[in-house]
Amino acid sequence: MIKLKKYTALTLCALTLTATPLTALADEYDQKIADQDKKISDLQQTEQSAEDQKAALEEQVAAVEKEVSDVLKEKTNEEKKMSDLTAKIGVLQEKIQKREEQLRKQARDVQTNHDAGSIVDVVINSKSVGEAVKKTMAVSTILTANKNIMEQQTKDKAELEKLEKEAEQRLEVINKKTAELKEKQDQLVQTKLDQQVKINEIQASIATEKGQKEKYEKQQEEAEKKRQEALKALEEQRKKEEEARAKAQVEAEKQAKKAAEEAQKAAEEAEKQAAAAETAKQKQEAEIAQLEAQQQEQQAKQQQEQAQTVTDTGASQVTTNPAPTTEESKPATNSSGWASPLSIGLVVTSPFGPRQDPTGASGTQHDGIDFAGAAGTPILASKGGKVVEAGFHWSAGNHVVIQHSDGYYSYYMHMVSAPSVGVGSDVSAGQVLGGMGTTGNSTGVHLHFGVSTALWSGFVNPAPLLGI
Repeated sequence: MIKLKKYTALTLCALTLTATPLTALADEYDQKIADQDKKISDLQQTEQSAEDQKAALEEQVAAVEKEVSDVLKEKTNEEKKMSDLTAKIGVLQEKIQKREEQLRKQARDVQTNHDAGSIVDVVINSKSVGEAVKKTMAVSTILTANKNIMEQQTKDKAELEKLEKEAEQRLEVINKKTAELKEKQDQLVQTKLDQQVKINEIQASIATEKGQKEKYEKQQEEAEKKRQEALKALEEQRKKEEEARAKAQVEAEKQAKKAAEEAQKAAEEAEKQAAAAETAKQKQEAEIAQLEAQQQEQQAKQQQEQAQTVTDTGASQVTTNPAPTTEESKPATNSSGWASPLSIGLVVTSPFGPRQDPTGASGTQHDGIDFAGAAGTPILASKGGKVVEAGFHWSAGNHVVIQHSDGYYSYYMHMVSAPSVGVGSDVSAGQVLGGMGTTGNSTGVHLHFGVSTALWSGFVNPAPLLGI
C-alpha cells in the first residue's frame, strides 16, 4: 500500500515538471506577440499622425499652388504690358525716323534752291514788291515749319527714352516674377516628395514588424503542437497508472476480506474452546486465544480501511489560445509590355483625370500622369515604336509622340531642350528621348506622360499599363 502511494506521488511530480516548461514557453511567445502588437500599434499611430501632417501639408501645397497661379497671372499681365509697350516704342521710332527723313529732305531743298541766299537776296532779285513779299513769306513759312518739326522731334525722342526706361523696368519686374515662380514650384515639388518619403518609411516599418509578429506566431504554433503531443503522452501515462491503482485497490480489499473471515473463524473457535475448558488453565488459554483473535480481527479492519483510503490523482491541463493567422497580399505584376518612362522611381504629383486647373490654360481634365524629378533626368521610351512628332508646342513644350504597333500613342512632354530623336525615327523601349524640364504650359520640372488610342485624342489612364 505504501509503495502504491509513493508511485502515485512520483508520477504527479513528473507530470508537473513536464508541463511547467511547456506553459512557460507558451507564456514567452504570448509576451513576444503582445510586444509586437504594441510596436505595430505605435507605428500605426505614427502613420496616422503622418497622414494628419500630410493633410496639413496638402493644405499648404494648395496655398502654394494658388500663389503659383497668382504669380503666373502676374507674369502674363507683365508680358502683355511689355508687348504693348514694345509696339508703342516701335510706332514712335517709325515716326521719328520719318521726321528725320523729312528734315533731311527739306535741308537739301533749302541748300539747293537757296544756297546763296537769304531773305535779302530774295528781295533784291524780285521784279516787284509783291513778288518780294511772297518770296519772303514762303522762306519764313519753311523755316517756321522746320522749327516746329524739330521741337516735336525733340519731344518724341524724350518720350522714346522714357518708354525705353519703362520697358527696362517692366522687364526687371518680369524677371523677378519668373524667379519667384520658380522658387514656388521647387517648394511645391520638394514638399510633396518629402511627405511621400516619410509615409513610405513608416509603412515599411509596419510591414517589417508585422513580418516579425508572423514569425513569432509560427513559432508559437509549433510550440503548441509539441505541447499537445506531450500532454497526450502524459494523459496516456496517467490512464495506465489509474488502471494499476484500481487493480491494486481491488486486490487489497480482497485480502482484507479474507483476513477478516479468517479472524472471525479463529475467534469463534477460541470461544468454543473457552466454553469447553474444564480447568482454569484451559479457561485462561481460551481467553488468551480469544484476545488474539480479537486483535487479528482489529488488524483486518484496519487493513480494509487503508485499502479504501486510496485516492485518485490527475494531471493538470493547460490550455492556450489558438495562434492567430495572417494574410499576405502579393503585389500585382505588370504584363502589358509597358516600361517605366524614367530612369528613377516613379513619384506621381498629379494623376490622370479631373483636377483643378493649375495655370488657367490647360483645362480641368488631366490627360496623363505627372511624374516628379530633377531637371535633366533622362526620359525613356516606355515602349518601342515610330516617332510621329518631335519638337516644340506652346502647351506641351519640347515633346515627343510615339506610335506603337498595338495602336496606342505615347506622349512625353515639357522636356528641358529639343528631343534627341526626330520624326520618322524607330525607337526601342528604354531609349533616351530627352531630359526632364518645364518648357511650355508648365509650373515646375516634371514629365507629363500620356497614352491615347488616336493622335491627340482618345486619351486613357496610363497607370494600369505601367502597373502603378
